[in-house]
Amino acid sequence: MRVLEFDGGRETIVFLHGGNVAGWMWGQQVPSFGDYRVIVPDLPGFGESRGEEWVSIADTADRVAEILDGPTHVVGLSLGSSIAIELAVRHPALVRSLFLASAQVAPPRRRDRVVGRFMLTLWERRGFWTSLARSYGLADSDAELFIETGLGIRRATADAIFEEVSRGIPREVLELVEAPTLAVAGERDSRSVNRTSLELVSRGIPGSLTAIAPGMHHQWNIEDVELFTSALRTWLASGGIDTGLVARRG
Repeated sequence: MRVLEFDGGRETIVFLHGGNVAGWMWGQQVPSFGDYRVIVPDLPGFGESRGEEWVSIADTADRVAEILDGPTHVVGLSLGSSIAIELAVRHPALVRSLFLASAQVAPPRRRDRVVGRFMLTLWERRGFWTSLARSYGLADSDAELFIETGLGIRRATADAIFEEVSRGIPREVLELVEAPTLAVAGERDSRSVNRTSLELVSRGIPGSLTAIAPGMHHQWNIEDVELFTSALRTWLASGGIDTGLVARRG
């Protein structure tokens, strides 16, 4: 598994990317955490690790555990959040804290599953990735990197991830998480992410915090770099919710 490492401090952060990108998606966050040791993998089947077979979320969590050598702050977005939760359950001694962005803990709504399956039929078409890049506000070299990354992800990998994520994460699994946890979803993300999934995290992970990123969609680390970075830095420094977020109650 291809891993980039930036050694700037005693505490470690590992950034786990989403399901249609690679480690480069954290390019605007990494420079802001120069006082931490930062680890950024390309997960199996993605980016520079595209030649490696994707097996499952659990297998990938085990693969991530192999590159960690002590308690680590784990940051995930979307698929990365699912892997982060699995990592915390399977390897609790390696997880200092969890920052879960856009976590799909609840099974997606029927409409979202239908849309997801339709998108999979277009997976190997450049036009699909070009349109998706445009919808994310990407242009020029950023858009081209996104398109080439997407085209490098095998359809079989995307199918397997979609089916596993669509099953959701059972409460009995969430209850095994011991690490301090903050889950944040964009206000404009799907209801299964910004409502149901946050509720499941709040009820399932002991002592967890949940919050909304105002005006944000799913890929909000790119949509508002400053907000994401501030929210993460506040969490790492104090274990609290940044003033730019809206804390959920209950």
